[in-house]
Amino acid sequence: MTLKRGGGTVKISTTRFGEIDIEENKIISFPMGIPGFPHLKRYVLLDYKDPIKWLHAVDDPDTAFIVTEPFGLFPDYSLTVEDDVEEFLEIKDLADTAILVILNVADNRLNANLKAPIIVNSSKLKATQIILEDDRYSFRVPVPAFSKEAEKA
Repeated sequence: MTLKRGGGTVKISTTRFGEIDIEENKIISFPMGIPGFPHLKRYVLLDYKDPIKWLHAVDDPDTAFIVTEPFGLFPDYSLTVEDDVEEFLEIKDLADTAILVILNVADNRLNANLKAPIIVNSSKLKATQIILEDDRYSFRVPVPAFSKEAEKA
């Protein structure tokens, strides 16, 4: 991967999008990495097709996750951000908090990992993935809008 700095931007090479310029102030820090990727600490959100985005590793051109904000697709989804997570992410105002879930494809269905959301402090650009102890959610929950389209095809 090529990494170049200049003018407040970082140029990264990606296998999906080629070479792209990212503003340094858009890089999200994952101090503990993402489970399975502990060595990758810096990511950037790239717009795709609303409501879907790519969470792309800055330091590895091959690592990217498809993510979305879950509440539009799952209106009943709720979670509690524990005090230790708020403290770790330095969250002072919940309005500065973004929740993302990773999407995956299994059994020809688009699924959301509602069991392990990503919590982002948008003002500090600091994030972590947590695992909920809530039995209502699993790692593979079919995404309703996309699953219905797939069934019609």
